Amino acid sequence: MKPKVLIVENSWTMRETLRLLLSGEFDCTVAADGETGLANALAQPPDVLLSDVNMEGIDGYELCRRVRAEPSLAHLPVVFVSGYAPRSDLEPGQPQPDAYLVKPVKPPYLIAQLHAVLQRARGATA
Repeated sequence: MKPKVLIVENSWTMRETLRLLLSGEFDCTVAADGETGLANALAQPPDVLLSDVNMEGIDGYELCRRVRAEPSLAHLPVVFVSGYAPRSDLEPGQPQPDAYLVKPVKPPYLIAQLHAVLQRARGATA
């Protein structure tokens, strides 16, 4: 059975590109914004959350914070894919993603990173 990935990305083109790229190795679902992504994760928890950072409403950092604060999702690995470098102005202790990739990301590297965070998550819960 393929691991389930929830792709949260506000750009339709990028969302579909990621879905098509990952669908060979992952069971992909998509959400166009952080609010929908959180609702989808709560309704059907994925194995990993792949999120853009800069989105209207709930951005990737807020989505990560809410996921980590939700007991049923606290263990969920979060991977950011963004056109921007990680923020340096975050408050200490604020939840961070398990991996942060800057676009453009080579497809084999993205897939390898998703498998790596899944492997680490499985090891942490074993």
